Amino acid sequence: MRKRKDQRVIQCVVYNALRVGRKNALSRKELSRITGYRDRLVREAIEALRHDNVIISLGIRGGYYIPNSTPEGRREAAAWLTMQDRRVQSIIAATRAARRFVEGRKNGDMPGQMSMFWVEL
Repeated sequence: MRKRKDQRVIQCVVYNALRVGRKNALSRKELSRITGYRDRLVREAIEALRHDNVIISLGIRGGYYIPNSTPEGRREAAAWLTMQDRRVQSIIAATRAARRFVEGRKNGDMPGQMSMFWVEL
């Protein structure tokens, strides 16, 4: 029970450290410095907080922020959502062959072998 309580405290501290608006985005390194928590704890807190809160990330080096409740903020959230949806589709597509292999379904190919049908002899 203590661990769950500690995680909730960390989440609250991280959420309160986040700023509103794209121009106020903070990197995880900055969030770590501000909150005093290790990067891993900040990352886990953001992941959990996203289940109930809108937290946008600007990519690897861009940082995290809470969008404004303006039309601009909604557009930013929509763009982030589109990016995440594309990631989900890419991950699903990338796992199809492995799923067929695990389930024992035949694909006509040997596992690990690529078809070379495009090569003329």
